[in-house]
Amino acid sequence: MRRVLAIGVLAALLAAPSAAAAGPAQRPELPALTLRTLDGTGSVAVDSFRGRPVLLSFWASWCGPCRVELPELESLYKELLGDGFVLLTVNVDSVPAIASRYLAQLGVSVPVYRMDQQDLIKLDINALPTNILLGREGQTLMFSTGYSPTVAEDILRLVREMGSVGAAGLGDVQGP
Repeated sequence: MRRVLAIGVLAALLAAPSAAAAGPAQRPELPALTLRTLDGTGSVAVDSFRGRPVLLSFWASWCGPCRVELPELESLYKELLGDGFVLLTVNVDSVPAIASRYLAQLGVSVPVYRMDQQDLIKLDINALPTNILLGREGQTLMFSTGYSPTVAEDILRLVREMGSVGAAGLGDVQGP
């Protein structure tokens, strides 16, 4: 009985943060961010994607809910490419090689980056997974912490509400 109660409490905690996700008016503007590729050989400025909807998704290999969410985000990414959608997943594992092995085991191929610890603190990333959806002008449209099965649907709806700019000529973000 205690085990069932503990599992129920854990499930409620995982779902609750998403329901309490801060809306755009409650979040400060996103600072200028530069992400490093997983192998450390390249970088990308988040601002370089202005004009396109951008999802920053923070995850780690030790995060159980991330294991469920990453395949959902990969499907979402493929579905929204024609809308100019950009997915930038940010791994927070201490060793980048762990992330590469994890993605291979999971069978997921998404663009993966790393971020300086100071930037994670500035963004108030203190739970995983965390998703930040940016509008075409770089404004925060959604800030969601914890896993919820509705996160991908919410992102899809918000991106579709922005309207399509098409991906032609915009180039796709490539993984490492």
